[in-house]
Amino acid sequence: MMIRKLSILYMLLFICFAQIGKVEAQNKKLEKANEVYGKFAFLEAGKLYQELVDKGNTSIDVFTKLGNCYYFNANYGEAAMAYSKVLDLNNNVDPVYYFRYAQSLNNLQKYEESYGVIKKYYEKIGKIKEGENWDEKKLMAAIQKQSGRYSLKNIDINSPFSDFGTSFLGKDKVVYTSAKDTGVIIKRKHSWNDKSFLKLYTADITSDGGLTNPVKVKGDVNTRYHQSTAAVTKDGKYMFFTRNNYSDGKLGADRNGTNFLKIYVAENVNGEWKNVKELPYPINSDGFSSAHPALSPDESQLYFVSDRNNKFGNSDLYVVSLKKGGIIGNDVTKLPDEINTPGRETYPFMDEKGILYFASDGHPGLGGLDVFAAIKDLSGNYHVVNLGDGVNTTFDDFAYTINSDMKGFFSSDRSGNDDIYGFVENKPVTFDFDIRALVYGTISESGKPVADLTIEIFNSKNEVVAASKTDADGKYSIPLDPFLSYKAVYHKIGLANRTIDVSPLKALEKKEISFELVKEMEVVVNGNIVTIAPGENLHEKLNLDPIYFDLNGYNIRTSSKKELDKVVQVMKDRPILTLKVNSYTDSRGRDDFNMKLSQNRAQATVDYIIKAGIAPERIKGEGFGETRLLNHCSNGVPCSEKEHEVNRRSEFIVNF
Repeated sequence: MMIRKLSILYMLLFICFAQIGKVEAQNKKLEKANEVYGKFAFLEAGKLYQELVDKGNTSIDVFTKLGNCYYFNANYGEAAMAYSKVLDLNNNVDPVYYFRYAQSLNNLQKYEESYGVIKKYYEKIGKIKEGENWDEKKLMAAIQKQSGRYSLKNIDINSPFSDFGTSFLGKDKVVYTSAKDTGVIIKRKHSWNDKSFLKLYTADITSDGGLTNPVKVKGDVNTRYHQSTAAVTKDGKYMFFTRNNYSDGKLGADRNGTNFLKIYVAENVNGEWKNVKELPYPINSDGFSSAHPALSPDESQLYFVSDRNNKFGNSDLYVVSLKKGGIIGNDVTKLPDEINTPGRETYPFMDEKGILYFASDGHPGLGGLDVFAAIKDLSGNYHVVNLGDGVNTTFDDFAYTINSDMKGFFSSDRSGNDDIYGFVENKPVTFDFDIRALVYGTISESGKPVADLTIEIFNSKNEVVAASKTDADGKYSIPLDPFLSYKAVYHKIGLANRTIDVSPLKALEKKEISFELVKEMEVVVNGNIVTIAPGENLHEKLNLDPIYFDLNGYNIRTSSKKELDKVVQVMKDRPILTLKVNSYTDSRGRDDFNMKLSQNRAQATVDYIIKAGIAPERIKGEGFGETRLLNHCSNGVPCSEKEHEVNRRSEFIVNF
């Protein structure tokens, strides 16, 4: 009997110790899972958490981290299952898990289920109306509104490995990222701890919008670690780019062994990128990642992505001031909630109109990362739209860039791998308000309104992009795309033209340009109207400083170019006006030499005016040597240099 009791006791002790051992093993596995999770090693952590779940661990902490591991590795089916367990166990969890659950369902194209969950998320954060944008009918209508605008082109330089993230290098080249020389296929957009060995390349843009001739970027930018996504200044002097925390030939890491991404700047030295420097805090830090730089059109700001102050894997867009020479300010600002969501915002780009493009899985979309466009209204609030089909699919679409010709590139994993695609935007993106600026005014002559006057607007390529006429009251208004430079030309037969440079305007900004014109045979000199007639010397009418030349020379003096520019402007504003340039020398030197010298001076003056934009048939010149001296300084007469200089001159005789 005693032996039986002891046997039962030993068995109970064995079971007890076995349970203790099992619990200890489970605890060690949980510690290990939490440790690798803390290093962003989501694939490894996910396997450990899944083993814990399979062996009966049903804690909210394990399910939330398991869901995150699947979510950050784009395994949305498994992520949705894990997050559903979290919400079943406790509906008072952090609202972000409602958001991620909805995102996961959206990525599975379960739009109706996603809408039901996302509504609960917005209810919990007190923004009920915003949830309506995820309604399947409303979502598809918004996407359809922007769809059908693109013609796509496959790019020949794509390799079997990862190729993505183009940015323009001047007008005929791009810089892009590739893993082709290492044979690495990566999921580059979901891991901030990416140690894949990416390199930066340049490629030539072909006439049909393709890319060719890929060449690895020269200099010190490419290391044996990871670098990607560059932004180059328009003058080609500075390149901002993403790189692993890399210094003195070593890959950096924090005390937990986590490596972060940082933004660096390099300088173009004789065609090679040298003098690589890490941007200072608050751009970079050893405690968070910053990546994917992009420049504003005027290069006064740098946009970038960072996961600072964020939950695992989420990223937001930031902006900081930028000065000449690649000098960064310390005014880092997170973009507002119209842009940043609890999801992932990444890969910013701003076109010359000031439209901000970015990729996000936190705004209503087709699934995965979609590309969105945003612009501010006059109140400073961003309006965001999905770019629609073509660019966007149910896969990850990102790294969108576009130039002034409405051509560009974006990246996508729709083929199963990161590839670059070319496109032509056949119709511009539209917002829920007219983003155009407005130029308006009243044109008069002698105090009376000028009706039926034509206004033509030219872009930087000297192409007419808009035109209008004044009404009976001399009034006009012309809408213009914002953030671009223009030239406005006002003209009507019988009146002198007026050309005005229009500096870039903000979206919805209004600028008044009103003035008085004069008749075609009149000019305004020092505030007075002066009439000009055939045979008169425009030099005298405009009260110009003398157009002088050096002794025995015929190059235009720098001091005289300003005066010649006044002549050019008078001719541009009066298309019927033609001139004859008469040039003269002083008496020193042989007569035949002076005659040839004066002809050269006349021709130099004519060439300058033609180069400034005046048609050759409107200007001609003749040299008269020393035949028309203005003072007593003839041959053999002692004169000072200043007295001789008076005779080295040019005149501008008016014709119509």
